[in-house]
Amino acid sequence: MGYAASGYPTLRIIPNSRAEPDFLGWEMKVFSSDRITLMTPEPDGGMYGEQGVKAFVREYGHPTKDDTLYFTGIHRADCRNEKTGLTLAVRGFNPARKVIEDVEGAVELLNDAGHCAAAWSFADLMIGWNKKHAQAAYVPYESEKELAPAYRYFSPTLLGEGTDFNRYLAALCAGRVIFDPGSKVMNASAAKSTVKARSQFRMSVRNLSELYQKFGPVEF
Repeated sequence: MGYAASGYPTLRIIPNSRAEPDFLGWEMKVFSSDRITLMTPEPDGGMYGEQGVKAFVREYGHPTKDDTLYFTGIHRADCRNEKTGLTLAVRGFNPARKVIEDVEGAVELLNDAGHCAAAWSFADLMIGWNKKHAQAAYVPYESEKELAPAYRYFSPTLLGEGTDFNRYLAALCAGRVIFDPGSKVMNASAAKSTVKARSQFRMSVRNLSELYQKFGPVEF
């Protein structure tokens, strides 16, 4: 059982947000439910890239009674999200052939007029995915919070080896990888509102094998 003062599970490995693996060439992921977060890259294009997260959430977020604007909701490729009015599109990738046909392509959120609200360039995503996730270990855990936060880890661990960016884009186009954001603007009506950015791409654990050449459980 491991303990984390921050309230997050730990394997006594210091996590990092850099485009590098966490430990000895392996990216470490923990999960307690079926859905797991793969990456949390911020958009580098579209309105979001040009004006920032606060302007984006003010435009496409929805209000709540506590004076907070939220940008949430599951976005799947080629499906319009009714809450945000945005459609996730993968431009420059051929899902039938599973190849990139335009290196200047991007993952985009488009509004009903076809304008790009946010974009993640292939170049930026590819570096982060291939370098950080070439080898990944997915570790199941459960938590207990009656006293101090405590975490128990289980075997088997799921190990994935030999990924590439085309596999990631193919899973995104197939709706296996989803965009599931959690950004918000707090005290939205105040002169000094605060913002939290959370752009996350997620996937069901049962579909993780689609991302790797070799994938399976290993007992520890």
